[in-house]
Amino acid sequence: MRTNEQLIQLRPQIQREATEFSAAEQFQNEVLRPILKFQHDLFLHEWQENPIFQPVQKANTLEERRQLLAKLFSKHTPYLQRLVGMTVGLLTHEEYQYYLKEKVVLDKRIRELFITRLLSYT
Repeated sequence: MRTNEQLIQLRPQIQREATEFSAAEQFQNEVLRPILKFQHDLFLHEWQENPIFQPVQKANTLEERRQLLAKLFSKHTPYLQRLVGMTVGLLTHEEYQYYLKEKVVLDKRIRELFITRLLSYT
């Protein structure tokens, strides 16, 4: 059985400025970003191997790619849910309880983090 400490130790440290954040921003910076960085290779593999991303990869401009990804990840598509699941699966019990309370806000943040991350691959 995995422990909270084991999950937290997996996450890389990310340097950030010391400023005041809302609770959602703090959760994003302290929990979500390190998990996404930890899962980087898995997300990259999904990006390269899943044919659903081919039109995005072939788009001519960054704005075109952003629009295609936004459409692909609109609402609760299976593609977005898969990537969210890859992230949420590495939350501690307490973090997951917070996620459930703020699911709508945090899913939007995860979506934007994914779009930014995937655009950086192209």
